Amino acid sequence: MKWDMITSAFRRESPDKSSALTDVIAAPTAQAPTLDTTAQEALFIARQPIFNDAEKVCAYQLLIRQAGTLLEAAPTTAEQSARLIVDTLNALGVQTALGNHLGFISMPERTMDSDIIDLLPAQNFVLEFPVNYIGTPEAEERCSQLVKRGYKLARPIRNDDAAMSQYAKASNYVIYDLAQQDLQTIAKLDRSVKAYTLIRLVRNINTRADFDACKAYGFDLYQGNFFAHAESIVSNRMDPSRKRVIEIFNLVMNRADISIIENAFKHDVALCYSLLCYINSVGIGMQYKVSSIRNAIMLLGYDFLWRWLSLLVYAGIDLSAAQRVLLNTAIIRGRLTELLGQHNLTEKEANTLFVVGNFSLLDVLLGIPMVEALKRIHLPEDIANAILHRQGKYAPYLELALCFENNQLEQAKQLCVELNISPTAASRAHLAAIEWAGVLAK
Repeated sequence: MKWDMITSAFRRESPDKSSALTDVIAAPTAQAPTLDTTAQEALFIARQPIFNDAEKVCAYQLLIRQAGTLLEAAPTTAEQSARLIVDTLNALGVQTALGNHLGFISMPERTMDSDIIDLLPAQNFVLEFPVNYIGTPEAEERCSQLVKRGYKLARPIRNDDAAMSQYAKASNYVIYDLAQQDLQTIAKLDRSVKAYTLIRLVRNINTRADFDACKAYGFDLYQGNFFAHAESIVSNRMDPSRKRVIEIFNLVMNRADISIIENAFKHDVALCYSLLCYINSVGIGMQYKVSSIRNAIMLLGYDFLWRWLSLLVYAGIDLSAAQRVLLNTAIIRGRLTELLGQHNLTEKEANTLFVVGNFSLLDVLLGIPMVEALKRIHLPEDIANAILHRQGKYAPYLELALCFENNQLEQAKQLCVELNISPTAASRAHLAAIEWAGVLAK
């Protein structure tokens, strides 16, 4: 996704318009650089969660993706690092990008000596400095200053590292990488690391076997594609409360009489309480308190009640932290497809798109095949076709949402053309969906 909303707050106009951004960053006394996003290649912000051994999200690594590429990566140049920092602060904001978690940012060598670091709130970020950075008195002094100012520093560990004491005092974290080191080598290196009070992160964990093996060695943090992919849930049972939600969902979808829907609610006290809390929340904006289930149903209407129930289908599922990340993904998909649909479709159809996106991970989160899940939730044919077969008028909006999610930027541009939606509007919709899902999770 492209973040290109750079405000004037962090712009510094250079007197020499021809000077390169990397030259500005290279000087230790340089001011924050000017970022001319119209003249440079587009970068897209991405993030990957970092977990503890209980699979709870503890931090995010902030990454970039160049336009036209599929793979996300850490910044490799001072320019990329600077643009990632400023875009994060201006367009996304620390709270949206990280929530209450730490953010890991790779700092190429020339960036470590730049005042661009001064833009980062120290309490929110971990600065990853390159392997070869420490080696001079100046670099060691720079790291020491950053630590005194409250920054947390991290350093990758390479196989031939010997002088641990040289950089252990200037680091808070060490990083191992299964893509470059086998687990036996990492375990051997870790014997030296354990002599220091350093937090140990292992990256590129791509399978459950990798994760279990690393947990056996007692590392502190774990990161990799394994945590971002769908994984089957063993149980195929559906608890009674979720069956009740699905029953009411089907009644609302089929526009059953309000008295029938009201009666279905009254069989579940918790659902009645949730509905009244929802309609009386500040976000709904009611001018008076609603105390009747019937009134709540009538005020919300079928479409919004349907939408609310689609979120409750997931409520109470015993998910791992990694699967909760997937639930957040489903909610972002729902909101994004809805916002995209508002450009061309009616309000009712756009509202339907929320359910299309939200239920696109129904099989993973309920632990049953999608065909079976859709049998239990009797969706209209056009919605089911979009989810199951990627066909029909709703399918392109779901495909566009998936392109943002899967880094398929060129395909996203083509879909924007076909749907007559500007890429800028689609990008802003993506940002709005991420923000909305973040608020919903609080």
